[in-house]
Amino acid sequence: MSTAVYTGLNNMRYSPGRKLGQGGEGIVYEVREDAGLVIKIYSHDLSQERIEKLTYMASISSPELNKFAAWPLDVVRDSHGKAIGFTMRKLVAFVPLHMLFSPMERKKLFADKGYNYLVHVARNLAMAFYKIHQMGIIIGDVNEANILVNPSGMVAMIDCDSFQVKNGKRYHFCEVGVPRYTPPELLEKGSFNNVVRTVNTDAFSLATLIFQLLFLGRAPFTGINQTSEDYDEEKAIRQKEFAYSLKKSHKKLLPAKHTLSLRKFPADISKNFHKAFEEESHRPTPKDWVIALDAMDKQLVQCNNFKVHYYPQTMQECPWCRFNAEEGIVFFLDETHLTPVSNVTDIDRFVNGYKPEKLAIKKLSENYAIWSLTAAPIDKKFYNLKRKSWMVYGGIALVTIIASLLVGWLFILGGLVLILLSNLFFPTQIKLKEELAVRQKKFDSLKTRFNSIIKQHSKPAELDKYNKSSARMDNLVKSFKYLPTEFTTQKKRIEEKYFNAKYKYYLFQFEIGQHKIPAFGDAKKKLLYDNGIRNAADLDKLNSRKVNGIGPKNIQTLLTWQKKVGKDFKYQPDLEPINKEINAAANQIGIKRQQLEGEIRKEYKGLQVIKAGIKVHAQTVERQYIDTAKKLYQAELDLGAFRDLMKKL
Repeated sequence: MSTAVYTGLNNMRYSPGRKLGQGGEGIVYEVREDAGLVIKIYSHDLSQERIEKLTYMASISSPELNKFAAWPLDVVRDSHGKAIGFTMRKLVAFVPLHMLFSPMERKKLFADKGYNYLVHVARNLAMAFYKIHQMGIIIGDVNEANILVNPSGMVAMIDCDSFQVKNGKRYHFCEVGVPRYTPPELLEKGSFNNVVRTVNTDAFSLATLIFQLLFLGRAPFTGINQTSEDYDEEKAIRQKEFAYSLKKSHKKLLPAKHTLSLRKFPADISKNFHKAFEEESHRPTPKDWVIALDAMDKQLVQCNNFKVHYYPQTMQECPWCRFNAEEGIVFFLDETHLTPVSNVTDIDRFVNGYKPEKLAIKKLSENYAIWSLTAAPIDKKFYNLKRKSWMVYGGIALVTIIASLLVGWLFILGGLVLILLSNLFFPTQIKLKEELAVRQKKFDSLKTRFNSIIKQHSKPAELDKYNKSSARMDNLVKSFKYLPTEFTTQKKRIEEKYFNAKYKYYLFQFEIGQHKIPAFGDAKKKLLYDNGIRNAADLDKLNSRKVNGIGPKNIQTLLTWQKKVGKDFKYQPDLEPINKEINAAANQIGIKRQQLEGEIRKEYKGLQVIKAGIKVHAQTVERQYIDTAKKLYQAELDLGAFRDLMKKL
């Protein structure tokens, strides 16, 4: 946790609190002064252009814009007045959009959500694009990782500092992008530098995201290759080879297996996808998508078999039931996974098949010298500085030798002193040492960051939380599995209680004083009587009561007599009170079962969220690791090359 305090444009003070995450550009922290804000601190110096862009973005922030984006709210500066980051609103309970694309992740995180939820999210995504475009902003770097979604289907953009904004006639460009979401006309340029993006280029990206939502993770330009040539996704985009096209007769790509057919979607949805992926000049706008998706949402049909199964009425039958029956593929959970304990088939199957999963964190190597890199060429000016240094040393040496020959050998000592002083204070030498120090500092900084990344990866902050949740889940599952045994035990105790009560009542009729018991005369019988032991039923008191004069042998004799007189006992159970108590016990077990099921569902869902977060974090850290390892090795090579220069001549 940082102890620094930063200042905003209007002298607002921001203190970084708990670290929330780290990306390629910087680290995000909570803001101590405001729980609704976070602060992003860049890990590199900001260019003047970036500072001006952030300042302008903060100036146009509005409540409407902040509904859809974690927009820069204030530019923050350090104690020296240097711009180092910005503040934005904190997003709570949001996850990356790509977790909806994967049926496996979606079923874990949003188990109760059906296809109608995906349509709802797609519609909200289109609305977010529409509202942002209305403000003259182009998103540009669109991808599934910088768009978040929450359980209610609301979406929010992050990494907004990469958006394209226009201040008067000046563009602040978006110079990054992911090929899958980049239209062909931009891919042809080969670079995003100084490229003006438009609503129409964003429209391609939006259509790709909507396609992935409606087709459960499938991408529009991936499928079954019908050619003999390599056909990657980027090439397909460039050539407008839309795999799901209904217009092309000689397609190079066919739709992937086990997926929906575009032919069975509403006409407006199909039309929009064709225009988005097979044309360039007039792609469907975000507003066009909002209208089409609103209409589709109204036409969704609920399956007769399972309440969570929704599908467009144009499909005529539930595709999710068909996929399940014909292919064994479960795209959406049915309500038997979600109903109370009255239907426990699936929860029993889950519990019986559950095994605690221990997260294995891949160890990152500390060896970074594995890349095929060479030292960057050293600027010629440093070679010139080195030559100047040696010219000075040579001149001093020549003068010293001549003077020692003419005057005396003491001048040699003076020459050595002059050379030493020149090495310390001569301007060319100072510049060389300054450059060496800069390279050393860069190497040390990268080495520290490299070690920090390895440590962060091996012990992610959420790992302890995951292990504790996993332990709770294990205990809940064990308790759930024990319920039948617990009920059997309670039932046995109830039955034994009624049996023992009847048996004891039967033994009450056998008075000790009226029966002949071996080795027990009147004196011993009176002793028992005086201690409250008067019949065969009272003999049980000897388990907890000591009677002087009645030893273990006597007790054994009495118990043998008790057993003898009780052998003719005929048990006639009173079924009504017994069944009443057993039913009450069953109801209590049922309540406990229902509580445990709810806790298991909640804990398991939370466990999967934590797990997904750890995996996403690990992937991010691994990318940082590779990037930093390369930079570190390059810095080491550059430092070594400069040291060699210092030693030469």
